[in-house]
Amino acid sequence: MRPNQLSLSLLSFLLLLLSSSSTAFRHLTGLLSLADLCRRTDFPDLCLDAAKAYGHAYPSPPDAAALLSMHLDMAADQTRTVKAQAEELLSKGGGSPREKGAIDVCNTQFGDAIDDMDTVRKAVKGRDAGTANSFLSAIMTSYSTCDDAFSEIPLHNPFSMQDDSLSEIISNALALLPIAIS
Repeated sequence: MRPNQLSLSLLSFLLLLLSSSSTAFRHLTGLLSLADLCRRTDFPDLCLDAAKAYGHAYPSPPDAAALLSMHLDMAADQTRTVKAQAEELLSKGGGSPREKGAIDVCNTQFGDAIDDMDTVRKAVKGRDAGTANSFLSAIMTSYSTCDDAFSEIPLHNPFSMQDDSLSEIISNALALLPIAIS
């Protein structure tokens, strides 16, 4: 076979492979390494941290769906922690009524975020990208709603660092979603 024929044969093979789009894409994404997957997120170091902290519970090497689940695990754990902090502040009863109101808003939003993560897991399992995307976006809104509750007072939000971190985790989950469901 001459070099041009070899090049054309290879090109034809690749076009044929890509023409069976979803199957080929699924196969190719299954070959992505952890580093490749994390590079596709907004916060690659955070992605690697999620894999390091939660990877023991998933097959190795993780695929995009497993990595997405690790991010949800991380977000759920951190959200439960910050929700417990909000509940503790509420139980102490200190602060102005407006501050208590803002903490209560955050507490409610954290609970909603945890519930929404369960919906995301079910949607991913059912390969329902639309629902998963909507609920991931709703989770991010929960964290920003907590921030907004304090900016309206205005008082410092004791949860602002956690809200930022949690938003980054969910941002990564949003980036992984199309790869995980493909």
